[in-house]
Amino acid sequence: MHLTRLELDNFRNYAQLALDLTPGIALFQGANAAGKTSLLEAVFYLATAKSPHAGADRELIRWGASSEPIPFARVQAHIVKRNDTHTQLEIVLAQTVETTPHEERGTVNGRIGKRIKVNGVPKRAMDLLGELIAVLFLPKDLDLVFGAPSDRRRYLDITLSQIDPRYGRALLKYNQVLEQRNSLLREFRERAYNAHELAIWDHQLVEAGAYVIARRTETIERYNGLIAQVHPRLTNEREALCLVYQPSVTSDALTQEDPVSLATLTRQFAHQIERLRPRELGAGTTLVGPHRDDVHFFIEPTPKTNAPPMDANLYASRGQGRTIALSLKLAEVALMRAETGEDPVLLLDDVMSELDAPRRAALARTLLDARQAIVTTTDLADFPPEFLESARIGQVHHGAIEEI
Repeated sequence: MHLTRLELDNFRNYAQLALDLTPGIALFQGANAAGKTSLLEAVFYLATAKSPHAGADRELIRWGASSEPIPFARVQAHIVKRNDTHTQLEIVLAQTVETTPHEERGTVNGRIGKRIKVNGVPKRAMDLLGELIAVLFLPKDLDLVFGAPSDRRRYLDITLSQIDPRYGRALLKYNQVLEQRNSLLREFRERAYNAHELAIWDHQLVEAGAYVIARRTETIERYNGLIAQVHPRLTNEREALCLVYQPSVTSDALTQEDPVSLATLTRQFAHQIERLRPRELGAGTTLVGPHRDDVHFFIEPTPKTNAPPMDANLYASRGQGRTIALSLKLAEVALMRAETGEDPVLLLDDVMSELDAPRRAALARTLLDARQAIVTTTDLADFPPEFLESARIGQVHHGAIEEI
């Protein structure tokens, strides 16, 4: 899979952009705030219908577009997949227009509407997932190592939703049920407890949540196999990396079954909810489920070192944390390729900062094998000569791109 063309209208600081792309490496250099990150954000937005930066879609509409009659932003891409099929994706954001029976033109309100099309056919955001598969690395991905558990859960959710439609549906259902169940638990602090009423939500929560936990558990196991090949290469064979998934649904039975079946997870989840019922009624919230799970990273010794295992979430340096995040993303590329048969587009923002020279060289060698990588930097000197010779290089300046 690769992009052949990306078009932007009023997206972030791009008034208009038409960028032709080819397989291989595209390296874009520019100063901070020039628009490099927005370029990657646009591609990832087409893949997931979500921005990694914006809190709301209205933030994606270029500031200067607010003077237009109906402010809007458009992101469009042409994609070629492995079987040589061509796909066009488009997302348009625009302030909605309201009319009354006595109005001819209507008035613009403050709400932002999102229209998604695949080959010109309107689609839901859920249907967009999987059309363009992308892996994004950002400097803030250090949060995957040092941030809150919610950062790591969100990463798993975005990854799995791109490759498993059932996971996306189960996660959406789980979050909807969780909100309703928590609301009901809060109500029970003000009125009489109704066991039958809560049982309806319990069943739906367990059914959706067990699948989410099962897929996350399986994915972490697969990550470990892939990262065993990636991380030592990025660290000159001085470090190995192990991921440990920590579900809140726990019991002795889960540790005795390998792999854990969906039926076992469902049964144990239901049992744990029943056991925690008094505490949940007191707290007014759901105390167990995939919304409380976490992932830990452990740096382990290799034949080149004698250091003891280290909990990276607590003790890794920033350079080690960035390498862990990169290893995770490169393993994600391999995972997506295995799951979908497609090579995902690799998006790397300011990837070389805070890496020492050996790690930079190792990463550059690894990127040369990517089907398509779009990379940004403030300084071309961060990349070795052989990498620069293989890359198509462009300069980003105030929302415009010039080829060097």
